[in-house]
Amino acid sequence: MGTHWRRASVAGWLVLALCGATAVVRAATSRSPPPERRLSPAERVEVGRAAAAEEPGWRLRSRHSFPGDPWSQDDDFGASERSWAVDEARRRRVPVTDVFGAIDEELHAAGPVAPPRKATASPCKPRPFYD
Repeated sequence: MGTHWRRASVAGWLVLALCGATAVVRAATSRSPPPERRLSPAERVEVGRAAAAEEPGWRLRSRHSFPGDPWSQDDDFGASERSWAVDEARRRRVPVTDVFGAIDEELHAAGPVAPPRKATASPCKPRPFYD
């Protein structure tokens, strides 16, 4: 009886390994469906301006959430911007990279960026209340 159970166990593991290998091969060789559409040039301008209009609010909330901590403010701002970009991409049925591209184009189109907007990142330093 012991040999029978060992053979069944080995066969079970072989089936599991074969299923796993099949799944890995299928995942590695499958193609992503093409995006339904891309943002038009006019939509890129519209999306970039919409994000620019939201940015002061995101920055203000981040400053209130992390006073005296520029890196965490930037991180929190990035989370707000990302959430908005993902929602906007879903709503418009376009890749999220199109939305981020539109934001980047708008940010750099007008020349120097005026506060509260910025196109840089704060250095990562210890938080002030950990000193």
